[in-house]
Order: sequence, then structure tokens, then C-alpha cells
Amino acid sequence: MPATPTTHWCAPNNPGLEALLSRLEYQSLQSDFRLQRELALSFVLEPYLDVQGAIPLSPLPEEVALAQLYLYADYLPNDGHPSLVEQVRDLVTEHVPEEERLWLDPFRHSYADLLTIAGLDSAKDGGSLHLRSLGNGAEFDVRTPAKPLALRTGQVLLTRLIRHADDVSLPGAAVVLSETIGQAVFKFTDDLRREIEVGSGEFALAEWPEFAKRYGYLMNWNLAKVRRGALAVADARVEYRNEGGQPFFYAIALYEHNEFTLLSEGMKQVKDCELQTAGNKEASSRSLTDGLTWMVTKPSQKISPTTPQGPVARLTLTGIQLMVEANSAEALDSLKHELASIFGFSLHFKGETLAPPVHLPPQVDLLSDTYGAPPVVVSKEEEQKLLAEYLESIYLDWAEKPSPFLNGETPRHYCGKTDDRTKVSSLIDQMEKNDLGLRRTGLRAYDYNVLRGHVGL
Repeated sequence: MPATPTTHWCAPNNPGLEALLSRLEYQSLQSDFRLQRELALSFVLEPYLDVQGAIPLSPLPEEVALAQLYLYADYLPNDGHPSLVEQVRDLVTEHVPEEERLWLDPFRHSYADLLTIAGLDSAKDGGSLHLRSLGNGAEFDVRTPAKPLALRTGQVLLTRLIRHADDVSLPGAAVVLSETIGQAVFKFTDDLRREIEVGSGEFALAEWPEFAKRYGYLMNWNLAKVRRGALAVADARVEYRNEGGQPFFYAIALYEHNEFTLLSEGMKQVKDCELQTAGNKEASSRSLTDGLTWMVTKPSQKISPTTPQGPVARLTLTGIQLMVEANSAEALDSLKHELASIFGFSLHFKGETLAPPVHLPPQVDLLSDTYGAPPVVVSKEEEQKLLAEYLESIYLDWAEKPSPFLNGETPRHYCGKTDDRTKVSSLIDQMEKNDLGLRRTGLRAYDYNVLRGHVGL
């Protein structure tokens, strides 16, 4: 997933610190240290590597940069190598200027932090930020980078401060978060701090700087957790449309029945359900084989209960089937329970599909406290493919399941025990006439000759 445009890079304010960061990066790329570099970066970015079927998510460039700062300042190699700061300090093969060495200790003692922007001053020394740590309330005045940032009071920075004498610097990168998201990341991290403190018995972890130095990577982990949660919320609110701009009903359930009159009358009990007309002909006068169609309209719960009413489902009743199509799995589930309470055993459930169309995950703005997503338009070709896969799975099972039209016998068994196969043939003819693909796209989504061959016709 690409980075959202609402995160910002911060450039170092001090040339000596900038040169030191470049040297540490060069040192980390040496052949004998490359494996340790990969281990450190993979450790900090672990939530993005261990997806386990979740919505795919990639780290922001700023998160990668913060992982690199962890490598430089916090990581202790497990193969006997000294830390990168120690390697630079002990270099004898090349000269390390004093302006870089002055930053070695301050950088080594730095730690990741979540800092609220408590104030902005654009006039003082070219501009400064007044920051307050969420961890212990410590306050810092930091000169703004050479590249201006679009920041506001109340926002939260996930970053690392370098404290050198009276100078406090941003070392390279910051992820800018809304107040709500920043507080969520801090709460998750602080809860873990208390668990670690109790579990380990190390009371020093009660001090935020001590904890943040040793476990600062947890802030990166929890940011990934919050981002994934926000993405899941936004993805759940995606609305799907067909090429005509109408709601795309991807959640589908199919029932078989033998009581057309009972069901057509009982539909009056379904909430928010309205019978549709067909051209100039009243829908109520259509034949069993033509079928009847109802639309269910109600406020969309994906955005807000106050959202204007719109179609959320369609019910199509033919002489042998009831097809229920909805714009979400939740809407379909609600309708299934309602139909079961009204019709009971008059409906014979044949199967359903709940998988939404394949689409790119929506982007989440880390500076926003609300999550939304633009509608996804599903092409006619993709719609036909989804319907074909669904009907193929349903109708192959249909041949092996008891049918209310065949005295509870399966179509295959019925055709095998009698020479009169007209009843089964008539059922398949009706299925073909009322094919979902034919109704929705104008093209049949299933080859019913395959089904005829499957039952022995």
C-alpha cells in the first residue's frame, strides 16, 4: 500500500548529525554486518511481514526510516559485533571528524517517543516546535527542519529526539498522526509497558525513557496495529457499484421452494420491502415463471444511520426459487434470519456467497479521525465471473440434494429410478430461464447442459 500524502519527512538541523547518520548507514551496509541489519529492520517492521491473511499493508517510508534509526542507536547485534555507534567510535582506519563524534553519545542515548505538538513558533530562529512527550510529559523545543512541514497543534509525532547540550534535534524522520491515532498508539504501548514491568519485575521500566530506549520498537508495532485496524474499518465501509452506478449486490443466497403463492403473500411481512413493477405490466400479475421482484430500502449503516435511504437488497421469487441479493454480508444475514422467521421450512437453503469483489485496499489518512473509502466499481466481466463461480458451486450440489418438487428425492436419484424425467428437465429449464447472470448482465452465468448431463438427462 502506498504511503499516504499526509505523512512528512523531517530533515536533520545539524550538519554534524547528518554526517553521522550517513556514516552509520554506510557502516551498517558492510558485508560482515549486513545480516544483522536485515535482522534489526525485520524485527521493527515485523507486523508488516506477518500478515496471516490480513489486508495487505506496507510500512510507510517514515516507518522504515525510524526502523533504521533503531538499527543505528538501539540495536545490539547477537553475533558478537559491537553496536554501530561503538563501531564508529572505535574506527581507526579512517578519520571521524569531531563534529560527528560530538553527536555519538547523544545519539546512543536517544529513544523513540510519541510527542504532542503543544505549540508552533514560526518566528523564533526560523521556526520551532514545542513538543510534549505522551510518555512522561517532558517538554522540548525543537527547531523546525529546513523543509517546512504542514503541522498543527494537537497532532502527534512518532519520532526520535537527539538531545545535545542545549540543542534538541530531529534525527531524520517522523510519522505525523492525528491526536486520536497518536493517543491510540500510546495507549497500546503504555499497556504493554505495564505488562512487561509486572512480568519482569523491572521497576526501572516505570520510567518512560528507560522503557522507550529498550522497547521503543513497540511504538512501531502498535502504529502498524492501529493502521491495520483503521484500514479494516475503512474497507468494511467500501460500497460497491456496477458500471451503471447502481448498488452491486455481491452477497447472494439461493433457496428452493414449492409454495409460490404462500411466499409471494408473505413478502409483505419483510421490513422495508417494496414490490417492483415490470414495464407497463403490474408485477403482481406476472406468472410463476416470470417471477416477482422486491427491493429492500433502508438507511446505509456503513456510513451513518442518517444516510439517505437506498436499495440494500433485492429478492426475486420464481416458481421454484427465491434469490436474495444484498450489498453486504451483514444485510444478507439479516434478511436470512427474517425470512426464516416468516417462512420457516417452506424455504430450502441451497447456498450462499459472501466474498466481496477483489479490490485495492483503501488508503487511510493518518491525520484524520474518521475513515472512509470511495466506491468500488465492479465491471460487467468481473460480475459475470463472480456469478459463474457461485452458480457452478450451487448447481453441482443441487443435483445431490433433496428437492421439494421431487418428494424429497435428489434430482440424480429421481432420474435414475424412473423413465419419466420431464419433471427434472422442467426444473432445469426454469433455472436456465431465470439465471442470475441473465437477469443481471444479460448473459447466462452457467451452462445448464452441464447440469443436465450431471443428472443423467
